[in-house]
Amino acid sequence: MSSVQHAKPGEPLIVVSNRLPYNLPSASGSGTPRRNVGGLVNAVEPALAARGGLWVGWDGSVLPNLAAVDASLAGPRRWVSPEGVEFLGAPLTERELARYYHGFCNAALWPLFHDFIGKVRYLPEEYALYERVNRRMAEVVLAQAGPASRIWVHDFHLMRVPAILRELGFRGLINFFLHIPFPPGEIFRTLPWRDQLLSGLLAADGVAFHHERYRENFVRTAQGLVPLDVVPLGKQIGLVGSTGTSWASVSPIGIDVEDFERLAGDPAVIARSRRIRSAHGERRLLFAADRLDYTKGIRKRFHALERLFDLRPDLVGRADFVTVVVPSRHQVEEYRSLKRDVDREVGRINGERGEDGWLPIHYRYRALDRRELVAHYLAADVALVTPLRDGMNLVASEFVASRVDGDGALVLSEFAGVSDRLPGAMLVNPYDVDGVAAAIAHALDMSESERRGRMAQMRRRVRALTAVSWADDCLSSPGACAEGAA
Repeated sequence: MSSVQHAKPGEPLIVVSNRLPYNLPSASGSGTPRRNVGGLVNAVEPALAARGGLWVGWDGSVLPNLAAVDASLAGPRRWVSPEGVEFLGAPLTERELARYYHGFCNAALWPLFHDFIGKVRYLPEEYALYERVNRRMAEVVLAQAGPASRIWVHDFHLMRVPAILRELGFRGLINFFLHIPFPPGEIFRTLPWRDQLLSGLLAADGVAFHHERYRENFVRTAQGLVPLDVVPLGKQIGLVGSTGTSWASVSPIGIDVEDFERLAGDPAVIARSRRIRSAHGERRLLFAADRLDYTKGIRKRFHALERLFDLRPDLVGRADFVTVVVPSRHQVEEYRSLKRDVDREVGRINGERGEDGWLPIHYRYRALDRRELVAHYLAADVALVTPLRDGMNLVASEFVASRVDGDGALVLSEFAGVSDRLPGAMLVNPYDVDGVAAAIAHALDMSESERRGRMAQMRRRVRALTAVSWADDCLSSPGACAEGAA
């Protein structure tokens, strides 16, 4: 495989993830970079902008074969953002997109790590493509790394990268951050390539997780599969094996709080939020925003809304639910089927429950830019964040950060990693439809003083844990992430 030229030694930081924050311009330089949506992007980009460095990942291009990939890597696409972050793009082949990304990543690892074992698909040819893409990313990164570089690998798409970097001779510091849950050992052990993925993670100097529960699952799983000595050291746990020590840490991710607060104070955004409120008249406004995914509990949330109207008929015609569903993985039949199910549920509920001049669900199937999202956060009486399973969930934090007015209520799934970081939220079991409905009713009935008290608690926690402070925690010591701010 062709390689790219070395950058200057000592580059402060190299981030590598499956996807870059932007689809880069074409090789000819034409076109405008288009920003991608996602929690990883929203958190890592401001952190890297503050520190400086290079970000390597898939640039959105899909090429027909490996020969085209090699030719592309001979002169890779680069772009520097207005914030000064340099991006280096690597392509995928059509087969890799289908087998590595839509296949092994999203049909095996995604459901496995979210405990949806019944949805898992294990195919050897898909794992082979996963290994190949991980090797390509490692080679691109290594060609840019100097001896003093620190490499920060992100998420389940690239769990083999640390081990491949070691195999290729890199001896500098490697950190790995997992943005989704790590499953219990009995679930992880069903993976035929469990040893390869575990060795990939253990090749990093530090492996970090959002939540203590995820780290505990990882440590216990590693102990059960690999000869290791476990050495607690303060807030870190050392896993000492034959090839060295990897430190397992907890560092819950933050957001760019200042940017959300700035937007929430922007007169144009405030005016937009007032127009949203005006469009709904005197009705109470419930709001949710999710990527289209079975882990998000979208349909169960609809059922809870129906139950709310059964329990509280006084809210019929007096409460609107605005739900934004961001398109995702539309090339995968399961996600197309989920989209059809969501569409049908919206139509059924609106058809059965709606009245003249009123529909209970206002459904948007599209991504909202950040300004529009903040306007909706400001307009909402209650935000509903009720995933069935989520590594962290930054929507909850974004809602809180946007509420510079100190008002608003949050109904939050106990199975979101952020649940124990937001003490003012109303925690619910998303599988308990009656319980979610009761929590929504309580949120709507809550006194202003209670709402403001709860929001003040949450805002203190969100402001204490930003994207930049999270990155500083993760990179503050060789190979380890410090415990995030409480």
